[in-house]
Amino acid sequence: MKPKKLSTKKRTRDLISLFLANYKGKSRFAESYRTLRTNIDLSFLESELKCLLITSAGEAEGKTLTVANYAFNLAEAGRSVLMVDADLRKPSLSKLLVNNEVIGLTGLLSRVMGTPVTEGDLGKMSVGDLIRLLQQQRRTGRLQLSSQTENKLINLDFLAGDLADCTWVNCPEERSLASHLVQLALITSQQAQQALKRARDTGQKLPMVLVNAGLLKKKQVRGPLKNQLAQNLRLALGMNDGKYEFKPAMDMKAEPKTVFAINLTEIYERAAADEEPLPFINAGIKAAMLKTPQPGLFLLPSGALPPNPSELLGSKRMLFLLSRFKELFDVVILDSPPILPASDALTLAPHVDGVVFVVKAGGVNRDLVRKAVDQLKNARANVVGAVLNQVDVHREGYYKYYEKYYSSYYGT
Repeated sequence: MKPKKLSTKKRTRDLISLFLANYKGKSRFAESYRTLRTNIDLSFLESELKCLLITSAGEAEGKTLTVANYAFNLAEAGRSVLMVDADLRKPSLSKLLVNNEVIGLTGLLSRVMGTPVTEGDLGKMSVGDLIRLLQQQRRTGRLQLSSQTENKLINLDFLAGDLADCTWVNCPEERSLASHLVQLALITSQQAQQALKRARDTGQKLPMVLVNAGLLKKKQVRGPLKNQLAQNLRLALGMNDGKYEFKPAMDMKAEPKTVFAINLTEIYERAAADEEPLPFINAGIKAAMLKTPQPGLFLLPSGALPPNPSELLGSKRMLFLLSRFKELFDVVILDSPPILPASDALTLAPHVDGVVFVVKAGGVNRDLVRKAVDQLKNARANVVGAVLNQVDVHREGYYKYYEKYYSSYYGT
């Protein structure tokens, strides 16, 4: 006679009891995870731990158990923690809580980060949201930002997701590039007016007109142009009301980069580092995750299983989401597929602060464990340590040591 299959509700309740709590605080089990937390903290004395990946060589080694209880221990110590079920093949962590209405990680990657950018109000989607979505979607075209209250019209050009140019269309004369060049005594006022007329007549940008006319060399234009672009980007980021419209194009000129060796994406990253409100993306992340019974501990389930897990986990969208998770939480812990059956963990490993390798005592043979660790090292992973799971302390002769140590420590 086959045993009765537990209902989904009953299985979920059992899993919550197993992973998140319901063990004695003074037990060896609980102490082992406090020790794990301490040892990992000691590995990051000179750097900050923001994102940790926990994996194993094969299946059923105990990595999901380790993820859940290590995360629980961190949250219990007062940190805000996000567990991410990045096993998009056979997710286990997602079984901790059941909520069919949550889109999970794959929903974030495909639906939220794939939201079409067409036209709308800046009050509903910020400039930062728009830029990040266009970057991750690798769009080519022009994003036009307009605000009547602020009297601003700014164009952002994208080429395959990269920022190609940023133009303040109705820039006041005193804040224009031409005025700046005159103030630096690089050109005269008359030359500036002639160059501006030439730019209007031909449709060329002012920097190219100046270079083509022989008035300035590229290196003379580069510094002032870089400052102008930074100013325009900061102004764009500060636009809180108005309208936006994205017009796709087959191609866009990227003169700041191709002609003047200016990386506009780097300039944007510096401008966004101070403050980059992302209300739409952050709301999507919040809606995709679940609260756990432990305060400060959250779970991002895997979501619907995709046909291309390695491609999704190695995408620019995934790397961007990791950066957002690290901004929103003290620590992010990824539960990845085992290494030997799939390459997913190796794809993620170079992009996290550290990797913890879980080994079940008496499980996968040593040669396969070595092979998995070698693959991690070849992937430039920072392997901070290993967890030996399901050790029989009675059989291994540790029982007397534990009894003596814990009795004296806890006074039992």
